[in-house]
Amino acid sequence: GRVAMMAAVGAVGQHYVKLPGFESVPSGLGALTTYPGSTAFAFLFFLAGFVEVSLWTEDPGKEPGNFGDPAGWSTTGLQEVSYGGGMRGKEINNGRVAMVAAIGIIA
Repeated sequence: GRVAMMAAVGAVGQHYVKLPGFESVPSGLGALTTYPGSTAFAFLFFLAGFVEVSLWTEDPGKEPGNFGDPAGWSTTGLQEVSYGGGMRGKEINNGRVAMVAAIGIIA
């Protein structure tokens, strides 16, 4: 679900934002078949794998998928954030909608 949420935002955002050096790379899945796009994808793939394995490890004292508050929203005082049943349900529902959105963008 979380990956689908980021994929849906990234798939839409790539049409409006081009990073320096990637202006000639086509938008969409065509970016994977061109030189700078395929190299950047490989770099991001291995970077994400490194971060998943080394930095974002699960705490054995918490249930699977509960990473707490990694962005630090609860320290801002704007909203009390707890990862309870209500928050989990909202995240699962948003993830399901994002999965459908990502499939719709690709199709």
